[in-house]
Amino acid sequence: MTVTAEERSRRAREASAVRAADAAAAGLREALARVGVVLPSLRASQPVDGNGHVELGGCNAGVATTLAEILNEAADAVPALRATVQ
Repeated sequence: MTVTAEERSRRAREASAVRAADAAAAGLREALARVGVVLPSLRASQPVDGNGHVELGGCNAGVATTLAEILNEAADAVPALRATVQ
């Protein structure tokens, strides 16, 4: 079977998206580890809409509470991090 140029291009875009997801998941895992948070199910996934996709997965209530506290402290310390809640 001959692979078309279009198929090669699609595969290359998908591979790039998977690499981006792997890098993003690794970076997030490292950043969370710096503040003592571990999301056991954090992993790269298959691309969604052509973009790298990271699944955060689940965690226990204690980890979720700790993560919320850290994010709130960061938002309080660095006003530029604050988003408008809609």
